Formats: sequence, C-alpha cells, structure tokens
Amino acid sequence: METIQAETVADGQAPLSSAEVVSKVISPDNSKSTFFKNAGLPTRSLKPPSAAEQVLQEQLDAERKLTKRSEATEEALAKTRQLYEDMKKRQEENNLVLHRIL
Repeated sequence: METIQAETVADGQAPLSSAEVVSKVISPDNSKSTFFKNAGLPTRSLKPPSAAEQVLQEQLDAERKLTKRSEATEEALAKTRQLYEDMKKRQEENNLVLHRIL
C-alpha cells in the first residue's frame, strides 16, 4: 500500500490540505496508485496501446455495436409480432360481425 510521506514545507508555503492529499493518492494519472485497480475501475495508461491492443479494442467495439443492433432488432420483431396478433384478433372479430350480418 502506498503511503504519502509528509513533505517538508518551505517557509511561507501552506501544507497540502486533506483533499489535495487524497486527490494525489487516488488520481488516475498516479502510476503508483492501486485505488482504481483495486476498485475494479479502468485507469488511463500513460503509454499508447499496442497494435494488438488496438485490434482487440476495435473487435470489442464492433461486438458491442452488433449486440446493440441485435437487441434493437429483437425489440422491433417483438413489437411486430404484437401488432400482427392484435390485427389478427381484429380481423377475426370483423369476420364474426360480417358472418352475423350475412
């Protein structure tokens, strides 16, 4: 676990506030901080992603888009089925009315 050691304060300078100390410890830019890693949150990397990482990220993005499209298609299909069933019931009701009239 990382500890923040007290820094000597030069004459005329105010010591860091508690909020400033905490923000240094949990900063996503702090490469020594394990706060976000332990919390399971992503952190910014200081190095650019490798070509393989970029390819994997693009594949992941494409899969996410495909999943969203698939979900949207399934929702549209369910709505269409419901509309078809409603229309079918109305047609049956109309047929009964016509049958009685004739």
